[in-house]
Amino acid sequence: MANTPRRVRGRIDIPPVVVLGLGRFGASLAEELTCHGVEVLGMDADARLVQECSSFLTDAAIGDTTDRETLVQFGVHEVERVVLGIGSDLESSVLTASNLVDLGVPSIWAKADSDAHAKILTQVGVHQVVRPERDTGRRVAHLLGGRFKDFAQFDEDYGMIKLAPPDVIVGVSVDVEKLWYRFGVRVVSVRRSDGTWAPFHPDRVLCRTDQVIVAGDPEKLERFVRR
Repeated sequence: MANTPRRVRGRIDIPPVVVLGLGRFGASLAEELTCHGVEVLGMDADARLVQECSSFLTDAAIGDTTDRETLVQFGVHEVERVVLGIGSDLESSVLTASNLVDLGVPSIWAKADSDAHAKILTQVGVHQVVRPERDTGRRVAHLLGGRFKDFAQFDEDYGMIKLAPPDVIVGVSVDVEKLWYRFGVRVVSVRRSDGTWAPFHPDRVLCRTDQVIVAGDPEKLERFVRR
């Protein structure tokens, strides 16, 4: 089913993606991809979810993703990337993942709701396993204190925060090497007065109304913002 083209916010240059499972995770992923110019085909066994997502999907179908023939009819074996958004139903998730591996899909991404679920998906042959609930939980934990405006963690010992500059770097010339040596963090970029972001330069004197991105170990970032 063809839909009216949506306004593209900034193109993600990848071939069509199939999303299996149109719950909160699958639907939000599919919509974001669509808004960035990617063709997205979605399937779910729940007709209501398919109907809700049909306005932004390139094509949508009601179907049992655990049935290999259903996936073949939908053309899943012809795409490069499939995202498996089924999390709460472990059996359906694993059976669907097994089908995708058997069909030789080159890049399979799957949502997992637990460490055990993630381990099984990896053993089945899924290429990338994501844990959205866990990652969101970590993010919110750092935002609760009110000092961070946003937080992203890339590894156990490395993340980035958005915040108003702490007192220690306000109104002074910032020596980035000394800052790293003293606090173990680095100022990466700053939001300019016109609202755009630019790389941070040591000759830029920060004020309290600025917004900055700072990178480092999450524990050290927490200590830094208290300065």
